[in-house]
Amino acid sequence: MKKRIGLYVGIAVVSGLLLVWLLLPSDEERIRGQFDELSRIASKTEDASTIADALVLADFRSLFAPKVLLKTGRARLAGEYTNQELMQLYGRIRVNAKRLSLRFERIEFVSLNDAEAIVNSDVHAGGTAKQGKSRAESFRAEVRLSKLEGDWLFQQFTYLDSLPDD
Repeated sequence: MKKRIGLYVGIAVVSGLLLVWLLLPSDEERIRGQFDELSRIASKTEDASTIADALVLADFRSLFAPKVLLKTGRARLAGEYTNQELMQLYGRIRVNAKRLSLRFERIEFVSLNDAEAIVNSDVHAGGTAKQGKSRAESFRAEVRLSKLEGDWLFQQFTYLDSLPDD
């Protein structure tokens, strides 16, 4: 009887561990989720309120490592920022915009280990200022993420090349 109970408990434990292992997202899935989350948070619709603008800033900052390096084609945005400074920069952009959009496509993993990931992606960014002027840009970027305290955080964005117009 005791052997049978031990066998059933052993099978239950192994089954439970297998189920947990199968249901937990892989690092690759978690990183893709971070790109989706950044797209969602950084995008703004015309009907977004000032309160909504303020509420997304903390979520925006939480996606980035303490130090973030932007290597862009635009000298005024390039440089090293703290996640707080990056949040403030984004906040100024968001307040002055009527509409913003950001999306990542063709996410390709260049390297992935326990502490760092390098990903190439097509980036499509656009926006309309409150004065009505619109701007859109599509480019290929290399994105580095670091795993800090179990979370994948954006650490570096490097502009690689512009994409042809659709």
